[in-house]
Amino acid sequence: MAKCSVCGKSVLFGNAVSHSHRRSNKIFKPNVKKVNIQTEAGNRKVYVCTSCLRSGKVQRASVVKAAAPVVADAE
Repeated sequence: MAKCSVCGKSVLFGNAVSHSHRRSNKIFKPNVKKVNIQTEAGNRKVYVCTSCLRSGKVQRASVVKAAAPVVADAE
């Protein structure tokens, strides 16, 4: 399972308790996304939880999209 590379948040285990109070095993998974981030060595893809993304603990790498080609008018 993926783990946040910034804060180390990972899977937690607990009990799912039904209305009749019977317990079964439950897995609490973190909301982890694979994003491009800026590092000193360059851009790289890492798993980061959404709380780290929202708080600004990592800087996303800027995506440069190719510009549309300029067509000269033929006169």
